[in-house]
Amino acid sequence: MNKCSCTWFRLIRNTYPWLSLLIQARRVMFSCGNQKIREQVRFWQLFYRVDFASLLAIAIELIQPEFWV
Repeated sequence: MNKCSCTWFRLIRNTYPWLSLLIQARRVMFSCGNQKIREQVRFWQLFYRVDFASLLAIAIELIQPEFWV
């Protein structure tokens, strides 16, 4: 594996799921016909993998007064 692909892979892994969702949204916008439907399905699959309950729990913990010091 060359250095460029390793860097790209690490970037996507470190920003998961946001960069993946952004890339997939771009694919949805620029595809047409049956390919657009396939890309939309892939986008929603990625979207539903995001664990919003955990993200909300982290956000609530971070706004607690003991973290403000």
